[in-house]
Amino acid sequence: MLLLELDVMAREAGWASTDVQEVGSQHDFRSSFARMASRVLRSMSLKARMKDRALRALGVVKAFSASVPGGVKLQVDVDAVVGVADTGDIEEDLTDLMIEIGDVAVAGRSGALFLIDEMQNLDDRSLAAICMAFHRLSQKNLPVALAAAGLPTLRPALHRARPYASRLFGYRDVGSLPAPAATAALVTPAARHDVQFHEEAAELVVRESGGYPYYLQEYGRVLWDEVDESPIAVGDVQRVHDIVQDSLDASFFGPQFDLATDAEQRYLLALSRLGEGPYSTSEAAREAGYGSVSGASFVREGLVKKELIWSPRRGQIDFTVPRFARHLRATQEGA
Repeated sequence: MLLLELDVMAREAGWASTDVQEVGSQHDFRSSFARMASRVLRSMSLKARMKDRALRALGVVKAFSASVPGGVKLQVDVDAVVGVADTGDIEEDLTDLMIEIGDVAVAGRSGALFLIDEMQNLDDRSLAAICMAFHRLSQKNLPVALAAAGLPTLRPALHRARPYASRLFGYRDVGSLPAPAATAALVTPAARHDVQFHEEAAELVVRESGGYPYYLQEYGRVLWDEVDESPIAVGDVQRVHDIVQDSLDASFFGPQFDLATDAEQRYLLALSRLGEGPYSTSEAAREAGYGSVSGASFVREGLVKKELIWSPRRGQIDFTVPRFARHLRATQEGA
């Protein structure tokens, strides 16, 4: 929702925006960025003061995407620009492409916003390319911005890709909302459609969800589908509790747990028995039956790569989403 709001704000300010895009592996990453750049530049080309410059930049996009099988089909008939963003080196090519877009934005007294969701899916090389490109944009003071969302693993991944990433980007942790914000996230959208909550009912939803946005959303969805009368009461929330939990188990927690190998699942269950995180790696290793922290490192690193756990600081680990430990204790008891 935050990325969508930023998209609206950018357009209201006269900037071109990519819409919210998900990105993946290195080849997909090049293709995805080519599509985003193409979208931004097509929007810019509609304005007379930027048209010629934007069309030339679309030729750079075509060159940038040439190494991707099939390339990117542009809706504007342009020739690929030779010698710009066509080296095959993703870091150099993305930097050239972003500078090209920045120059178009300057010519049109405008800007461009790239919006990326699930950015933690990118490999180190792709993250390094983004860091390098936006570092150069910052040095040249060009009006191209990036707003991205991802799991807690994203910040250390960016630092691993380029240590200066911690200075290049601003970070905002969006975890569980405080009670007033969580209540507003639940009741305000419903009120727009003339559905009200009793105060005690809203408090119960916030308490049961822990204020985590996805869980709030799921409670809101199920209550909307299952309850016919307004205002929604405490009894209504209690009645749908099992439906919400079954939905989260089936579509959220369950599939994540199934990603893990048998050894990794045993490690996750050991974590859950320790209560709520974060957990010390030494305590986790002992609970999982390993003789040392290093003995559990292979399993632990496998879970980090699968984005089921992360390290909030040295010597600690935790689940990437809240209430996973509680889910495991409730559904895997005796495992």
